[in-house]
Parts: sequence; C-alpha cells; structure tokens
Amino acid sequence: MIYDVGIIGAGVAGCFASLRLADKHPNVKTIVFDIGKGFQKRRRQLEGALGSFPASDGKLYTNDFDKITELTDGRKTKPIKQWVEDHLNEAGSNKKLIKDSLPNVSVQKKLKEDNFKIIANNYFQWKPESIHQLSKNMIDILEKNSNITFNFDTEVYSIIKKKNIFEVSTSLGDFSCKKIILASGRSGWRWTTNLYKNLGLSFEDDCARFGVRVELSGQYMKDFNKSHCTLIKDDLEIGPLSWNGTVIPEDHADLVISAFRSNEDRWKSEKVSFSLIKTVHFKNEGVKQTDRLAKLAFLLFNDRVSKEKIKLLLKGDSQLNLLPEYNWLPKTLEELNKYIPNLLNRGYFHVPTIITVPSKINLNSSLESELDGLFVVGENAGEIGILFAAMSGAIAADSVCK
Repeated sequence: MIYDVGIIGAGVAGCFASLRLADKHPNVKTIVFDIGKGFQKRRRQLEGALGSFPASDGKLYTNDFDKITELTDGRKTKPIKQWVEDHLNEAGSNKKLIKDSLPNVSVQKKLKEDNFKIIANNYFQWKPESIHQLSKNMIDILEKNSNITFNFDTEVYSIIKKKNIFEVSTSLGDFSCKKIILASGRSGWRWTTNLYKNLGLSFEDDCARFGVRVELSGQYMKDFNKSHCTLIKDDLEIGPLSWNGTVIPEDHADLVISAFRSNEDRWKSEKVSFSLIKTVHFKNEGVKQTDRLAKLAFLLFNDRVSKEKIKLLLKGDSQLNLLPEYNWLPKTLEELNKYIPNLLNRGYFHVPTIITVPSKINLNSSLESELDGLFVVGENAGEIGILFAAMSGAIAADSVCK
C-alpha cells in the first residue's frame, strides 16, 4: 500500500495533524509512527502520544499564535486557530485566559535603560485532568477513522525520496508515502538534524542555545508582580518567569535537562525560576556543540540535574567554571542582580539547561520544505510552544491535501 500521508512523530504537532486529517479530510490514508507509547499509556516524559504536553507545566502561551502567523499565511491561521481552540475548550473545562502583569514601573525603567525588551506572556493554565480528557477526545475521533493507522513503539530509521514517493524505513519494516509531515519533536532533534543533512535541506547550523535555570525565593521577586514576562537583549533570553513550581529533570532519549513543573499540587512551592539562555555561534556545528556542552555539564556534576548556589560560580568554585563556553554567565548574573536584589547571594542555578532544536531549513507559508511533499511542524520548524505545535500540525494537514 502507498499511503497518502506519513506522519513522523505523535507528539502535540503530530497528534493535531492526525486529528485535523480525521476531522476535515477523512478519506486521506494516513500512517503515523512514534517511538513511544500510545494514548493513555505510561510513557517517557517526551515520547509517545501528545509528546511533552502531559509532562509540561500546563501553560499554553498565546504568543504562540504570533509565532505561527509569522511563518504562515494569515488567512490560513485564523480558521486553524479557532479549530484548535474549539478542541482545547472541549477538553479543558473552566479554562480561562490569564493576562500577564509586568514588573513595577521602576524595574521596567531600569530594564529599558539597559536595552532589555520586555515581553508579556498571557497564558491558559491547564491541569493534568484536562490533558487526559483531550487525549480521550482524540481517541474517540481517531478510532472512528479507518484510514488512519498509528504505529507506536516504532523507530523510524530513515526517509528517502524516490521519484514521487517517500520510502520510510522503520523497525516494523518499510512503508511508502506520497507526502510526509515531520513532527519528530524535541526528543528527536539530533535525528532530525541528520535527516535534514541527508536530504540536503539544512542551510544553517551555526547556533547553540544553552545556559542555566535560575531559582530563588519569591520574596526576592516582589518587584516583578508575579509577571511571567520574558526579557530579551541581543543574544540573551531570560524567562518566562515561572512562579510557584519546581525544577525537575526532563528526560530525553539519552540526555537530561532541567525543566519546570507547576500543573499539579505536588509541584507547588514559593520559589521562582527562569531559564537564562545565551545564543552562541559555532560555524556549522550548532547541534554538535549543543550536544557536547549538555553532556559535559551532565558529566561534570555527576547528577541528573545539578543545583548549586550562584555564589559558588562567582567565586570560581563551581564545576561549571571548567567550561569556558560559560564564561559569559557570571557577568550576566551580576547584571541581573541590579533588577533582582539578593540574586547573587540567595539564588541557585540548575544545569544542564539547553534548547534542543535541529538545524534550520527553509519552509514556505504552507510549512513545506524545499523537498516537495515534505512538511515540517512543531519544534522541527524551529519554534517552541504547545499551541505553536498544535496549529502547525493542523496547517500542514490541510496543506498535504491540496
């Protein structure tokens, strides 16, 4: 059999692509592959149905709508946005928009004087029960469509295009598809980069994004008015500020990084944390250097995710001082102390903290790559965010049917 569409990955983007096909294009013969477990099954944090959503902190940032609009045709975005919201509303009872506050005026003034851009982050807060309900709703729709086949616990080895057909080699055997939606997500970032290179699609792999996750007591952050804002300056990104939750390990296939959880009562605390990420340029080696630095940090601290006092780093007594790529960090923390008093004396940092994204490729407004028939969604398209992943998956599903 030659399938009309093959979807690689059943995370947020892959699931919403499948749901859109079942809902709006029910006659399209589709096959879906994912290395993890299926719906409603015990799974690794990032692998399996709905990917990172069940293990996330449950925040859906509305800025994701702007991200997808920048990549695609605005005429496509509006109806897709409504469709995604309808499905989310059916699952998330009492879901309401939480409008972000901003730091107090004096802090805003200091930040702007130092050329920081302040981005407010409005969001919807989801609880695990709403995510489970979304999963159940998806199952109900997908199981009614005999034209969609899911293959979980299945590894995809390679994708090759021969004439007008994509040959997908997997642990279950080989499959033929007319078009592909690539949604391998965060845990597949290395595999995706290799695929892009093999298909001749990569045009840039020069950047590594890495840093630490900072944490301190909320009593020292009162001037920020419980804002979830993000601060951006040049190649530095700070935030979103995350309140009343816990920093925990996030499992990748062979890598662990720090992550934030707050959507269950067991994660609650009075602490505030935020990612402090710098973009550093490594010519043609962005993914390679990201991988190297993450593994080195992991080995240096001999732990899943290490937590240390910031003042140890400033004294030169931290293991992280051994990595010259982190030489920018002490000065940056000292600068932040101007806006967050007691950060240096009372704050902690967690490592490894990295942004795992594949190398860059060109996409058109339909999310199709330069290889005809290959569509790319979610984090494979270079953007992070649950709503972005959901909308990009749905847009690609419409695109493959044209």
